[in-house]
Amino acid sequence: MKSKLSILFMMLSIWVLSAGAGLAYTPEGKLQVLVPGRDARITFQEIDDNKVLASVLDAQENPVKDLMTEDFKVIKGGIDAIVTNAEILKSRKDVPINYVLMVDNSYSMKERKAVEPLLAALDEFLKIVRPIDEVQVVVFDNTQNFQVDGHSLRLATFKSDNIKGLQSFFQRSFKEGMSGQTYLYEGILGGLDLVSKLPEKNNKFLVVFSDGEDLNSEIKKEIIAPKAKGLKNFKAFSIDFMPTEEKDAFLNSFAEAAGGKCWKATSAANLLPIFQEVSTTLLYQYVVEYTFVNPPQGSLGVYPSDVTIEELTIIDSSPLLNYIFFEAGQSAIPEHYHLLKTQAEAGEFDEKMLRDTMTKYYDVLNIIGKRLVENPEAMVELVGCVSDKGEEKNNLSLSRARAESVKSYLQYIWNIDPGRLIVTARKLPEIPSTSRVEEGIVENQRVEIRSGSPAILDSIKSTYTFEVADSSEITIQPNIKPGYDLKDWKIEIKGDGTLLKSIEGQGNTIPDASFSLAEFGFSKIGAFKTLSTSATLTDITGQTFETDVFKTNVKYLTRVERKAQKLEYKVVEKYALILFDFDSSDIKERNKTVIDRVTARIKELPDASVTILGQTDIIGTEDYNVALSVRRAQSVYQTVMDSGISSPERVTSKGNGPHDPPYDNASPEGRSFNRTVIITIEYETTE
Repeated sequence: MKSKLSILFMMLSIWVLSAGAGLAYTPEGKLQVLVPGRDARITFQEIDDNKVLASVLDAQENPVKDLMTEDFKVIKGGIDAIVTNAEILKSRKDVPINYVLMVDNSYSMKERKAVEPLLAALDEFLKIVRPIDEVQVVVFDNTQNFQVDGHSLRLATFKSDNIKGLQSFFQRSFKEGMSGQTYLYEGILGGLDLVSKLPEKNNKFLVVFSDGEDLNSEIKKEIIAPKAKGLKNFKAFSIDFMPTEEKDAFLNSFAEAAGGKCWKATSAANLLPIFQEVSTTLLYQYVVEYTFVNPPQGSLGVYPSDVTIEELTIIDSSPLLNYIFFEAGQSAIPEHYHLLKTQAEAGEFDEKMLRDTMTKYYDVLNIIGKRLVENPEAMVELVGCVSDKGEEKNNLSLSRARAESVKSYLQYIWNIDPGRLIVTARKLPEIPSTSRVEEGIVENQRVEIRSGSPAILDSIKSTYTFEVADSSEITIQPNIKPGYDLKDWKIEIKGDGTLLKSIEGQGNTIPDASFSLAEFGFSKIGAFKTLSTSATLTDITGQTFETDVFKTNVKYLTRVERKAQKLEYKVVEKYALILFDFDSSDIKERNKTVIDRVTARIKELPDASVTILGQTDIIGTEDYNVALSVRRAQSVYQTVMDSGISSPERVTSKGNGPHDPPYDNASPEGRSFNRTVIITIEYETTE
């Protein structure tokens, strides 16, 4: 009862002090375990979070056996912990110990008539081994080849948690397998190697027994200390049975450096009581459990709680941009174009396998090559152009070289008769981009591919599935009270237990965060049933807090599933007009062909909604470009309306100018594709 009252008083005291200090600390230093008011040497090993195994020895190096929970004090970073329990290891059934025994079984033990006393002492020592413990034994053996760090050691080892099995091994080692030599350094190195392979958090003890000085090891004692250094939760003890009055300096320093102790046995009769002392020293360690008050706490706000992902069918008609752009002063086709190596590769090419507009564009030479093969009467004109600036000023030879590069590719990869490939060289293009800005200058460094055959420069059609979601991201709003200052924090988003993203930081401020479903990929997200979001916080005391797990349900509607259930699924048809010339809203003949197709399609789908969206590049002022995009969209809208569309209210038109560009304005091809009008037709079908 007294113990419980003491703990309660400590909790109240710390709470009052903490509240007065504002609950914010910046601690320094490591974990400390103290027994105030006792003249004792304390060493400890951390078993796990908030639990240590402490050895408390008096001035005579004997274990202190009468300590209670309230006798211990634990401090970390200048903050007192509440010690919730302290009891001797002997009484605990949940804290396993790993023992490694290095036992000298050299022939001198028989000569000194010490074999039986040692076996009796070992039997006594093994009585402390519990079912949860594990023992490994190292003895000398001339016939063995135990490899450690490139050294061949003359050792034999044995591992067991069965006392009778261990006793039998010792009997064999002294009755049948005694060593003629002492290999103390090799034995200790082998024992340390076994210790190093044990789990870092496990408590590990090496007990070394030797009856003679090492004169036979092939390794130097100097390699022992580095092997022991850095081992976590480790102590070493030694028993010196050498025929000298003083403790062996090496065994003594080795044990003390590892936080243990060295015993001197002057006769065989000393062995049993010394091993009993070793057992007592090990068993009368204290398992000390503690906790720090004022842990971090709080929760996460995660939105939305449900995400629906729908698989759309995309029917995409992309314009064929019949320009190949070149680097300044260069005539080689740039590497970002997809250039095939052989005619065999050309034979396998299929433009229907190309998915998005930019992918199609970088294959434009292959698309034209394939169409020329399929339309043997068609011819193309390759018009080489230069920017007529700097090194390209009046450089008609560069214009011709560019056109010849394109001709060579079509001729030698696509096997097109050179008579069908007409090369023309000029300075600026017939309809150039502005030369007042760098972007326009770069766009004039090109080869234009012209053809009188509509099939060669026709739109590029493809059909594929595409996922959309009712939310593009998961928003995370932490609501955390740190208590003591936070050392670090981590937010994890998992899909059905698989980590998708980790957001980490330090300090008390945890900003709002987000997880982009779009960037990760809607199809990947759709493979999960649940997205789980949680946070783990660690304060300066080492206290860890985990928030509740917030779950976001994922519903994935696939086209196949909806068709199987005879439910309607969404289809989106996209038609981008052949690109407008720079600063132009005129609908040319190729655009009229596309508009005629779209108009016919709209009439076939009387319930479909239609959006006509005009775009521009970024060259010029914003206001001018917005007005230009409106003119482009309105030209298309009026052409569609003039064809007699039913329910005209389902067709909308607007100009976006340079805003939300569908393509990257950093490249000449991206700017060219942004000079467009995109017609989108959306409808549902069960077909």
